[in-house]
Amino acid sequence: MTDLRDLRHLLDELADHAPTDTGPTGAGAAGTRSLWRRGVRRHRARQAVRVGAVAAATALVASLALVTVQHDPEPPVAVPFADLHLPRTVHAPDARAEGTGSAGAPGPLAVVGSALREGNRQEEGAVEQAGTWPFGISAVDGSAVFLDLPGTRPESLGDDHLVLSPDGTKVGYTRYSADLEVVGFAVLDTVTGRARMLEDPDHDVIRGMDVSGLTFSGDSRYLETSYSLTGSDRPRERSLVLWDVATGERLVAEPAGRYWLPNMGSAPSGTVWSRGTRTFRFDPSTGGTTSVDMGVEVYEASYGPEVEAVAVVAPGEADAADWRLLVGPSPTDLREVDLPIDASEVLGWTDAGHVVVGEAPGLGAVEVDVATGDVVDLGLAVRGDVMGRPHYAADLWANPLVEGYRTTAADQPAWQAWLALGLPVVLLAGAGAVVWRSRARR
Repeated sequence: MTDLRDLRHLLDELADHAPTDTGPTGAGAAGTRSLWRRGVRRHRARQAVRVGAVAAATALVASLALVTVQHDPEPPVAVPFADLHLPRTVHAPDARAEGTGSAGAPGPLAVVGSALREGNRQEEGAVEQAGTWPFGISAVDGSAVFLDLPGTRPESLGDDHLVLSPDGTKVGYTRYSADLEVVGFAVLDTVTGRARMLEDPDHDVIRGMDVSGLTFSGDSRYLETSYSLTGSDRPRERSLVLWDVATGERLVAEPAGRYWLPNMGSAPSGTVWSRGTRTFRFDPSTGGTTSVDMGVEVYEASYGPEVEAVAVVAPGEADAADWRLLVGPSPTDLREVDLPIDASEVLGWTDAGHVVVGEAPGLGAVEVDVATGDVVDLGLAVRGDVMGRPHYAADLWANPLVEGYRTTAADQPAWQAWLALGLPVVLLAGAGAVVWRSRARR
């Protein structure tokens, strides 16, 4: 079989013995050689164009794939609890930072809050103009991302209508219609990115008395809120309602009939709330309720893990606006602790003997030894355009704090944008130059 080198040699001999060329390229062998060289150049030019076209097409497909991959990330992998941390300083994300609509599920969160966000986003719940928007800070790497929550108007969510579960894997929020009517609630799974819509079976719109703020049970299994199940405007018509975040089932922990809203608390499991000096605990598995008299008017009661240690935030004796903290090994053995801050909420427990209390709105926090009353300042701070108070994943106080950092704009980086859009243009221009040069030599 004749190979390419033999074929080329035969073509050279054919050109040497070809008839004399009397055209403009010359005479005799010189003319045939000129014709041969023109053919070779034309072949090489066509080959270069084909190679350039293939390279340009390949680069274009690759750049499109790059963009697609960035907007369709893989779900976060499971992270051991010991590797999840709260930031000592909460930084608002850059106003141009991306949202979960493009970044995907953020994974376990350490903090949620609201901050200023710029407009011009084309995501679900699109941002039309600069305004407040919910955000979350990763418990894994500390990065911040805006939360594009489905089924609501995220810019309308205030402090008490956006909450984070104690384990950091769920964000609960109130669902608002375009007319800012409450149409239900929802829970976003931060690991899978899926949201469960919670709807009242009897009412498309929840009317009557305003819906009170949301909380999670201590085991992260139930979303808690109070609203009127009948749509009544009378204050005694509100019930304390629990939503099972796994099934969407609704439970009534406390039926209507009380004038004042319950002061919500926390425990390792079940639901805790207080009225006056009495604190109640509801067990969703049995439907049973127990109560204990704390001896003081209770604003918030929190039970520690594993044992019956308790921390109580109560109004001041001389001035109700001056909050005070009482701690003890049991509800019947409480004593007041002298604090360097005006503690207005229990943030969580580092262990069975130490409770963390904070000063709203996120201005500081201390760790209190329940047995001795010793106090350690945790040095918490809030930076940037954070609106209102941040909500922490309460279980993560058991792990060491880490330093937070400010997340810069997380839109597609400039160099990647130039790579995605500019590389095909450069290659196509190069192919075009080859074609122009080949034509110019003819």
